[in-house]
Amino acid sequence: MTAGTAGRQMLRESRGARGRLAFFVACLGVGVAAVVAVAGLSASLDQGIRSEARQLLAADLAVESIRPLPPAVARAASELPGAQTTRVRELVSVVAAPPRTIAGQAAPGPSQLVEIKAVDGHYPFYGTLEVEPRRPLAALLAPDTAVAAPELLAKLGVPVGGTIRIGGRDFRVAGTVRSEPDRLSISPSLGPRVFLSGAGLARTGLMGRGSRVEHRLLVKLPDGEAPGRVAMAAALLRRAAGAANVRVETYKEAQPNLREALGDIERFLGLVALLSLFIGGIGVAQSVRAWLAGRLDAIAVLKCLGMRPREVLGLYLGQTVLLGLAGSLAGIVAGAAVQWALPPLFPDLIPAELIRPWQPLALLRGLGLGVGVAVLFSLLPLADVLRVPPARVLRRDAEPLPRTRWLAAATLAALVAGVLAMAAAQSGSWELGARFTGGLAVAAGLLWLGAFAVTRGVARLPRERGGLAVRHGLAALGRPGAATVGAIVALGVGVLVVLGMWLVERRLGEELAADLPAGAPSAFLIDVQPDQWQGVRAILQREGARHIDSVPVVTARLLAVNGRSVEQIVRGDRERRWALTREQRLTYLRELPDDNKVVAGALWRDPRRAEVSVEEDFARDLGVGLGGTLGFDVQGVPLELVVTSLRTVDWRNFRINFFLVAEPGVLEAAPQMRLAAAELPRGREQRVQDLLAARYPNVTLIRVREVLEKVMAVLERIGLGIRFLGGFTVLAGIAILAGAVAAGAARRGREVALLKTLGMTRRGVAAAYAVEYALIGLVAGVIGAGGGALLAWRVLTEGFEMSWRFQPGAVVAAVAWTAVLTVLAGLGASWRALERRPIEVLRTDN
Repeated sequence: MTAGTAGRQMLRESRGARGRLAFFVACLGVGVAAVVAVAGLSASLDQGIRSEARQLLAADLAVESIRPLPPAVARAASELPGAQTTRVRELVSVVAAPPRTIAGQAAPGPSQLVEIKAVDGHYPFYGTLEVEPRRPLAALLAPDTAVAAPELLAKLGVPVGGTIRIGGRDFRVAGTVRSEPDRLSISPSLGPRVFLSGAGLARTGLMGRGSRVEHRLLVKLPDGEAPGRVAMAAALLRRAAGAANVRVETYKEAQPNLREALGDIERFLGLVALLSLFIGGIGVAQSVRAWLAGRLDAIAVLKCLGMRPREVLGLYLGQTVLLGLAGSLAGIVAGAAVQWALPPLFPDLIPAELIRPWQPLALLRGLGLGVGVAVLFSLLPLADVLRVPPARVLRRDAEPLPRTRWLAAATLAALVAGVLAMAAAQSGSWELGARFTGGLAVAAGLLWLGAFAVTRGVARLPRERGGLAVRHGLAALGRPGAATVGAIVALGVGVLVVLGMWLVERRLGEELAADLPAGAPSAFLIDVQPDQWQGVRAILQREGARHIDSVPVVTARLLAVNGRSVEQIVRGDRERRWALTREQRLTYLRELPDDNKVVAGALWRDPRRAEVSVEEDFARDLGVGLGGTLGFDVQGVPLELVVTSLRTVDWRNFRINFFLVAEPGVLEAAPQMRLAAAELPRGREQRVQDLLAARYPNVTLIRVREVLEKVMAVLERIGLGIRFLGGFTVLAGIAILAGAVAAGAARRGREVALLKTLGMTRRGVAAAYAVEYALIGLVAGVIGAGGGALLAWRVLTEGFEMSWRFQPGAVVAAVAWTAVLTVLAGLGASWRALERRPIEVLRTDN
């Protein structure tokens, strides 16, 4: 068969079935739109970060550390030809307004947790720092001036030109900062920004022993420096740094943590979008099956005219590919429109300036996945083309050829392999792809069994009672060719995803928004110097604080695990980098708190060696067990501790707990600070913070409830994305139902004509159909809602170790909405059949 002949034959075969094939395109387009939207948004953010890389880093190179940078790094940077450097230090502290006089008595001014950035030199090298008045930052900063965010000044009630207190020192506000090139709106923040000069930071006294300060050295190379020279300079600085806690990144690697987080979110949401596409694939299979059911006579004629079975199969497979292309293109357009429409709707979630809907790779991914799903899910119904006997031309009731087991097995194997390959490609991991495929198979299998049982059970129900509409709806639910099972599976999976994720998000939100557990602290106090603790404790007691607790904290850097250096371990296992290279915080206790349970070994059992107790999961991340050793650098002093116990910690009570607890007598002489926690009376947190800021300005108070609110905001944003994509699966399920109804339009027309001839009104026929669709929606809603509740229970109890709380209202609402949407979609697809007059159908049949 020539290409021209095949093309003309495909065009002929599509005549009379364009309505059915439109639903083929719709089912596929919904899923492709979800895939393109997720891939496009992620690619836009990543490209935006990379294209603005120098601006986001504010330099060509940046050297970062939680400790003061080694002098060798500054020397190496200054020796780079034509290089310019700027020293930046960032920390979290409390800023206060000057004391006020209230009723003749002095009172501390209001205070606010802020992020301080101290700059020595030109800043930024790239990008724009928007400040008012429009002058260089260096011209505004002096040892006694500061530049602050407008929201901070509004909160403190201080105008530009007024005075704020940082570390007990007064600073005149010389201007306001509107935006920074290296601070994205989607990045987490603990508070407004305040800029100081290096000399100004030194005045505050906040750089004392134990303070947590991030040190950065920004390096600008001569303009036009090639990326290769930048990489060479970075390698030189890494050699000069030498230590594992010093990170050197180039502008090509700007915002690595943010990009890694975006990659994780893309993989997760990408799989949810792929689920929508697979649900659309079920609709594709239904549409192809219904389409071929009306072409059996034409297939038999083609075989009688000499066309071989594989040529007939190729003909319809080619048409499926073309329809897949059409559906994918429609989905690509819809996905691009979603990318264009979302940023204005959610400006705080998606920065509009970084979104570029034209993402060729994302569009190609949607095109490839769409065509792949169209072909994969059409294989089984297309295989039936081989079974159509030529004798059907002479005898309409000729039985089809028997289906061979090897062909069915090969088709099913191809489907599973294709789903696995697509899931792996979408997630970037064969392991994640296999888990997704297995979970999808289990969920679809359970839904299919439930739908199959319901249809068989309905067929056996007595129908002596109930109105005509109810009896007809029940009968229609279990009749052959009703596409009930496929529609229930598709809708059920969609409801499962949407309701399950909503229940998880809702339960997490309730847990975070609820009152803290009895006795749990509502505030943490950090950077408390040992000689300040008694005074801080007195303020807390005077203000009615309860359950006051305090422990010493020693910061250290991990050098080795079981005698193997951290540098060697990180080079071979990048996934453990966080646990190995983070700033380690240790305390020393003679007895463990009540919420710590030793699960292996014993506490302080070896009098000959310095011991440490490690939290069980953290020990697994470090790769150390009982008898293992951990080598630390404690403020320049090497220390080796042997692990003699592993323990579990109940982190949910918000009390002070540590991954690493050393035995007494080991760390007492080390430089240290104190960490405190207390339960403050509700509504007194601000006053306590103001009092501490006035007397102990280096002490930072972290309000637990504010932190929980920030976590809740993140959860709400992630949940919004999941529900949005889960809605695509519901839309795909509704499209499948509508497609199945439209595919049987001819049969529906004959049914309507017969019922109207027998005296049934159009309203009565519509009521009968509404009962049928409502039953499909109810079954899908009940099974899907049950699966969603089970999914939420599993995630909450095992993933988050939280108590499960059943929410019947949400389940009932999900079932009801599924039924309503199903009825609306089914009646909409049946409207043309309901409008036809009986005489038109009867004449057509004659």
